[in-house]
Amino acid sequence: MIAPEAPDNESLRLELQEAIATYRHWVSQLTQVAGFLVAADAILLSYGFSQRLAAILLVASGGPILILIMQMVVGSIASPLIYLVLQIERKLLIRTDSLGVTFVRTFFRSVKPAPSSRIEDLSDEEISHLNLEWVSLWSPIPIILYAATVVQLGLFVLSLTVFHYRFM
Repeated sequence: MIAPEAPDNESLRLELQEAIATYRHWVSQLTQVAGFLVAADAILLSYGFSQRLAAILLVASGGPILILIMQMVVGSIASPLIYLVLQIERKLLIRTDSLGVTFVRTFFRSVKPAPSSRIEDLSDEEISHLNLEWVSLWSPIPIILYAATVVQLGLFVLSLTVFHYRFM
């Protein structure tokens, strides 16, 4: 005997719940790692200046690049999860107040659906062809991280040449 449709919808709801929880987990991991690296970077910079060690300033300049790498890793994990959330919401006929659409609008601002439609109105095939790219390497956050790295490398060079800090 074939089970009624309710268990299928229930399993889809469970999958949706797990996909959203996994997405939230990875975004919170990114936030925690970025916070830790920013704190470590600030501590390394202040220690390097107080001890007049240029090598510590060089080590600190790797912090923003590590944040960028973590952001790219989380983005490569988050994009398929958003596809999954959008697909499950379509199967459950969730068209209004869709959490997947909210995620797309919040974190994937570069997504442009067809000119005549909104994300909520796209078909399943159009959803599968969306180009969900978490972060471009030339969006504001990576540019800020590049600038922070360049400034910190500049401080390293300046500390060696002008202020004559010892390397080790």
